[in-house]
Amino acid sequence: MFPRVGGFSLGFLKARAQTTKFRFDVRLLVDSDPTATDTFKKNFPKIPFWPKDLGDVHGGDILKLAKLKTGELDFLVGGPPCQGFSSNGKRCLEDNRNKLIARFIELARQMQPKCAIIENVPTALSAYEKIYSEEIREAFKGYVVKSAVLNASQFGVPQIRERAFIVALGEDLGIREFAFPKGEYDAIDVGNDAHKKAKAHQRFVSVAEAIGDLPALKAGQSVDGQAYRTAAESTYQQDRRNGSIAIFNHTARLHSKDFLKKIGPIRPGKGNADLPDGERFSDNYYSQAYARLHANGIGFTITANFRNPGSGRFTHYRDKRSITVREAARLQSFDDRFIFHGYETDQERHVGNAVPPLLAEALARHFGALLCSA
Repeated sequence: MFPRVGGFSLGFLKARAQTTKFRFDVRLLVDSDPTATDTFKKNFPKIPFWPKDLGDVHGGDILKLAKLKTGELDFLVGGPPCQGFSSNGKRCLEDNRNKLIARFIELARQMQPKCAIIENVPTALSAYEKIYSEEIREAFKGYVVKSAVLNASQFGVPQIRERAFIVALGEDLGIREFAFPKGEYDAIDVGNDAHKKAKAHQRFVSVAEAIGDLPALKAGQSVDGQAYRTAAESTYQQDRRNGSIAIFNHTARLHSKDFLKKIGPIRPGKGNADLPDGERFSDNYYSQAYARLHANGIGFTITANFRNPGSGRFTHYRDKRSITVREAARLQSFDDRFIFHGYETDQERHVGNAVPPLLAEALARHFGALLCSA
């Protein structure tokens, strides 16, 4: 539920291909975004996607479409947004801004899955962790509930991206304690300078390892539907190419000559804030504005505005332009065979709002094995 373009589901599908101990079967996706529905259905026409507002359905309706009975669903996953906490003493789940997460929990109570996983922004588990966690545990009666903030970089995703996860396991499984998966790479935080250059003692997938094989583009140029021109240069690139016949969504945004001249002096790993007096765009931008990626560094969180160089560290390390949809998708760990459709603004939003498939795969494999052992 709330699958956006299906990054979470892609992770479960990837886990299915990587293990013989259990087999995931994605039964149904539900979201009210018609452009997300269109993109996912064009990539996976055989997987049902119900374009429906979850406020208008009952858990029984979802189970019926998924051809399951109450209690038979193994995993219910979704990313309902939690917008904040009220200053007037109102409980979090009673706050209208957080009605979608309350709705997710209500549907979980109706469907009684063995495991429910909620993805959210890290702030949901920061300053108000105790209040938030206690409310969630109270709402998930009959479940053992734990939460954690995971960094996508730990799981081989070439960007610093922290997300909060709440996992609820049915008490009848007999599991009283459980942990979250730990990746094979380091959790790189925003304060680290790994975006500038790789450190020998840090393990992460670099920007060049992720997108260095994609064709160079000038602002306004496009390579779409064309065969790969060079061989893969890293294991990560080879994995992303697997099953793909060509490069799609690799179209560079058109920038003005004045703008290109302005960003020209910004070196890899540097940004607007590093320019000398008189050359900066403004002194009012935050530190990552108009910042350039570094080939050997790690990317910053891909947002829904990555085609705007002023919104973050989204300028290519080699080319004078913002990154393309395909480059951003690579930094999110989407495989090349997943093609984004719709207007470029829709594609940008779908990539930026997605759960990185490699992170979702780690969760699927970890908790899938836990359920199998119960």
